[in-house]
Amino acid sequence: MTFDTEQELEQINRYTRKPLTADDVYRFTLTLCDNEIDRDLERFTPAALGELAALFVGKTGIFDHSCKSEQQSARLFDCWVETDKTRATSCGEAYTCLKARAYMVRTKENEGLIAEIEGGIKKEVSVGCAMGSLCCSVCGADRRTTGCEHVKGRTYNGRLCHDVLSNATDAYEWSFVAVPAQREAGVTKAFSKEAPMTESILETVKSAKNELKLTKAQLTALQADIASLEQAGADAKAYREKLLSEIGRCVLIALPQIDKSLFVQGCGDMPIHALETLSQSLHKQTKAMLPAKQQLSATESKPTTDNHAFCI
Repeated sequence: MTFDTEQELEQINRYTRKPLTADDVYRFTLTLCDNEIDRDLERFTPAALGELAALFVGKTGIFDHSCKSEQQSARLFDCWVETDKTRATSCGEAYTCLKARAYMVRTKENEGLIAEIEGGIKKEVSVGCAMGSLCCSVCGADRRTTGCEHVKGRTYNGRLCHDVLSNATDAYEWSFVAVPAQREAGVTKAFSKEAPMTESILETVKSAKNELKLTKAQLTALQADIASLEQAGADAKAYREKLLSEIGRCVLIALPQIDKSLFVQGCGDMPIHALETLSQSLHKQTKAMLPAKQQLSATESKPTTDNHAFCI
């Protein structure tokens, strides 16, 4: 695809305070996002890509979605949608993507960045945008309003359940990233405050061959899951030790002929439910052997009415 330099300079100069020439700017083409299911198990509709094309014109380019002015590196001056009818997505749609043209002012400071873009090092990008609709691909229910019983990442009648993004309402920025959510370009949906579901991470793990790549959101969710599992493991360990201690105490009373330490050691690999059953059984046996005795009578003793105690 060829680009008209004069026309592009006219588009670029809409954002500048003084006219720039072709020698002043570096221009490059981007694929921002597409209609394929991404690593977060979400996909844009072709119509949503068209809506985003209008919203992304003029948006700034940064690094890793860091909203700091010193991170600004480029700006989009043109966006459009391309459809490849010879290529089908996993959902059977014609592959459609959002393309864009960006420019940078040539300075001594960004010579390295331009060289990295030209050399294919800075390549992957991710977009931040707001979508008005997030629907289940199986039943069409909006996840954020009505919800449904379908689990993202599971397969229903041979179809992978995922979220369908439509009704674009805003576009914030686009970023250079190391590992984008979309395999072709990358996308970070800013409307979602929740981390990806564990099913999404498991799906990524299952599809990995030699190298596993996770998005930042997936990594955060996975770390939270690990922390939760570690806490649950610590609680389970403490409960197991409490059960074994109780079993050891009961063995001393109910089964004095058995070595307590060996008995408890033999119970070490038993599942929790088995330890609970054994502890209850030994406790009942111990209670039967050592029934509780009443130390104080509930009835009052009658006072002595004779004087035999004082007979001489």
